[in-house]
Amino acid sequence: MGLRRLWELARKEAPPPDAVEAPSGDTSQSGNKASARTGEPGHAEKYRAQVRKKFQVLEERNARLGEWVDLSQHYTRLLLVRGHASPWRREQELLASGGLHGLLREEHRRPIELQTLFDADAEEAGSPPTTVVLQGVAGIGKTTLARKVLLDWAAGTLYPGRFDYVFYVNCRTVEVVAPLSVAELLSGWLEDTGPGSGPAPVPALLARPERLLFILDGFDELLWGPQAQEAGPRVPGEQRQQVDVHLRSLLGKRLLPEASLLITTRPTALEKLQPLLERPWLAEVLGFRASERRAYFDKYFPAPGQADRAWAAVQANKVLFTMCFVPLVCWVLCTGLRQQMERGEAPAQSARTTTAVYVAFLSSLVRPDRHGPPRIPAAGLRGLCSLAATGQRERRLWFRERDLARHGLDAATVSTFLQMDQFQHEAECRATYSFFHSTFQEFFAALFLVMERPRWPFRRPGWGLLLKGPSGLQADLPLTIRFLFGLSSRERADALETMVGEPVPRGSQRVLLRWIREQAAQGPGRAKTLELLYCLFETQEPEFVRRAMGCFREVKVRVRTRMDGLVATFCLRASRSTLAVELDGLGSGAAGLGFQEPGLADQETGTYSLKDICQDLSSGLWVQRSLSELGLGEDALGDSGMRWLCEDLQRPRCPLQSLRLLNCWLTSDFAESLSCALNVSHTLTSLDLSYNPLEDQGAALLFRALEHPRCRLQKLCLKKCHLTEKSCENLGPVLGVSRTLQWLDLGFNVLGDRGVGLLCGGLRQATCQLQTLRLGNCGLTCQCCLDLASVLSLGARLLCLFLRNNALGDSGVQQLCQGLRAPRCRLRELSLANCRLTHACCASISSVLSASNSIESLFLSGNDLEDVGIQELARGLRHPNCKVQELKVQMCGLTRLGCETLALVLSSCPSLRQLDLSNNCVGEEGTKLLGRGLLQPGCRLQSLKWVPGHRGGPKGRGWGLCISAGCSGHPAGGREGGRREVGREGREPGAPLRQLWISAGCSGQP
Repeated sequence: MGLRRLWELARKEAPPPDAVEAPSGDTSQSGNKASARTGEPGHAEKYRAQVRKKFQVLEERNARLGEWVDLSQHYTRLLLVRGHASPWRREQELLASGGLHGLLREEHRRPIELQTLFDADAEEAGSPPTTVVLQGVAGIGKTTLARKVLLDWAAGTLYPGRFDYVFYVNCRTVEVVAPLSVAELLSGWLEDTGPGSGPAPVPALLARPERLLFILDGFDELLWGPQAQEAGPRVPGEQRQQVDVHLRSLLGKRLLPEASLLITTRPTALEKLQPLLERPWLAEVLGFRASERRAYFDKYFPAPGQADRAWAAVQANKVLFTMCFVPLVCWVLCTGLRQQMERGEAPAQSARTTTAVYVAFLSSLVRPDRHGPPRIPAAGLRGLCSLAATGQRERRLWFRERDLARHGLDAATVSTFLQMDQFQHEAECRATYSFFHSTFQEFFAALFLVMERPRWPFRRPGWGLLLKGPSGLQADLPLTIRFLFGLSSRERADALETMVGEPVPRGSQRVLLRWIREQAAQGPGRAKTLELLYCLFETQEPEFVRRAMGCFREVKVRVRTRMDGLVATFCLRASRSTLAVELDGLGSGAAGLGFQEPGLADQETGTYSLKDICQDLSSGLWVQRSLSELGLGEDALGDSGMRWLCEDLQRPRCPLQSLRLLNCWLTSDFAESLSCALNVSHTLTSLDLSYNPLEDQGAALLFRALEHPRCRLQKLCLKKCHLTEKSCENLGPVLGVSRTLQWLDLGFNVLGDRGVGLLCGGLRQATCQLQTLRLGNCGLTCQCCLDLASVLSLGARLLCLFLRNNALGDSGVQQLCQGLRAPRCRLRELSLANCRLTHACCASISSVLSASNSIESLFLSGNDLEDVGIQELARGLRHPNCKVQELKVQMCGLTRLGCETLALVLSSCPSLRQLDLSNNCVGEEGTKLLGRGLLQPGCRLQSLKWVPGHRGGPKGRGWGLCISAGCSGHPAGGREGGRREVGREGREPGAPLRQLWISAGCSGQP
């Protein structure tokens, strides 16, 4: 009987929608009501009973094998918050909002409850979700949470009256199931979830799919390839297909679209999961609050006093307290502590790292009696490690009995570490084994590498997958590598030798140090740098960390949690090398909730703020003179953090030269402390306080420090600090007094024309040392240009002037050019991008280019210059006095005629080295004209940037040119001759001309 026939039959037999409903919360009546709907009297009630029987207990994996605990009594509440769809989308939202402030205010990053997962959001328009994704890192409690949902539903306390049947699907077992029809699949899932419930009423289930809930636990453990995840046509339900095909249809709402889905997964699999889903609703599992951690200890240690002693040991160790944020680590730690207390020992306080906790747990299982023989012989442990390594290398999570035999293992030997499941395959049942959590498989795989001691595991043939992150991203190092570093320490090696009773190979740290050196040389990004620091942290050997940190020139990481901060400060403290450090706190996870509720305070959620970093770094790095640059951003630094920082800046031996505090919520209250530090610091020369609400009052305090004779500050950046013309009134006189200030950025502040006029008063002073002034987005008009022109004409030291994104207009620029043409003008770089200019001002600019003191860099992007304006500019560019080396005319409305003009400029302007024509519709003919210009003997261009923009390109077309280098520059390597290629493949847009890349422009249509 096909699926359609079953559905039609079920519709005929189903009761009317207005059938009598049982009261919510009455389990028996709810069961009878569901039974009436299914047409199988008593089946739903019996199914709930069997589900409760199966999922009521959890097997406790400790030294007392076979011990079980009650899930309802043992379960500890987890913290859930609304989450983003994928890591890349989270990054996009961060950039769009402008930093931490926007992320903290995101409405969907707030605590939620299990009861409301499938409820419509009262603050958002739309219907209740039917697909909910719970994401969380390994060991955060996703599986336990999924089982608790199922158990509470069966008990009638969760989603009462909403779902008649709930299916539990363990995703790691899906691949071993034979091809099935939809009816066979549902029957199998019913039997697996509630064994012994009787024949499954499949027709009735298909008739009311809106009454079904599917819990798909562990999507990241599905072993299908990229091609298997591609959406295909809808497959008839009566056809037998692989289970992954049906799962794909279920996820995409092509199969039982009215049914509800609850999916758990690791964040690394979200990018694979996202395309398969239709309008998913995401939440993040963040683990335990502090109160729940204590509650977990109370439930784990039933004996009086044991929980208090264990909890005291954890509180005394800041790292352990943080690691208990993850339920799996909390469970592993509690198991080891209980074993120690039962032996009459004091709870250990030295297990600082994940590796140490896992080694202690492994030791308690292998040798529960320290003076007795090991429960698992060394050969069995080696076989277990070999099995885990093979699984990692082959991307496998489950094994058959023949796999155990191949590694010299049997079920009795590995029962401590492996769990067995029975899966139906055609007419027989097969036993499948897996490590009870993937992190343990990664740990044993690392232990295998240590025991085998390969010369160079990172280059060993066939081991690339083992040492590659689950998502294939470079920034995603697996736990295997962290464990490898942790097991390389002398302390861990001694513990392993005691456990297995035989020597453990040493000397792997030389290999690991070489690998760290190679990784650091590649300039890793923030995410991977943090992963590398975690690896070093696992060793807990300061001397090794010192040598490894010597491989880094700079350290840039994003501190998301307290553990991130502890890892970063541990490694930085051990460093003796001069480093440039940037630490950004993004407020992700629990840190990004934006609430001040008692249950969500920093201390309870395990977050780590920049003020904590300042406390941890205080004095240590300054004494060692290893930190030259420090950047902190995207977090609230706070009073205490600023106080510690300023105190360290005043230390005589503080080597800090550059300090960046971006978007750290600094106000005028902090400015006075920082002003005092500037008066004392002998090394600080660069200060960036952008995106902090300092306002005029705070800026005035900083400007006062610039007048101090001992202030060494040369560079000051105050972008978007809520400044007005009042700050210019305070700063103007200071510019004529400061002996060191050479670079000033006041962009994104509403200074106005009057404010710039006040600044010019200081700039006219002969003692003013300022060379770079950036006034982008300051609300300026043509009214300020005469003041600026007067400064330039007086021979001020000003070399760079940035006025982009101000409505100067043609008249303003014409006035400015009067000062630029003055013989005493020293300006070399001028930015007039997006200043509402037209071709009317180009003649004035051209006259500046032909002056004897011509500028060297000119930025005119985003102005409607058009071809006529470029023709005017060309007169100045071709003048013998022209010294322009860099010209940017992006989005200036250029066409083929403009390219014809620029082609002539290329051969007659020997100074021009860089040209940016991005986002101009020049067409294919314009490309050819530029190509001819590049071939001219007089062309000295080194960099041509030409990428398509919003105006489009030749729709799917691209063309390539091969241009002889000749006299128009040198090929890569600096040698004469050779060929330079212009093409679409093999190079990225914007590469230097010596490796010439021109991305296809526009076909000529605007």
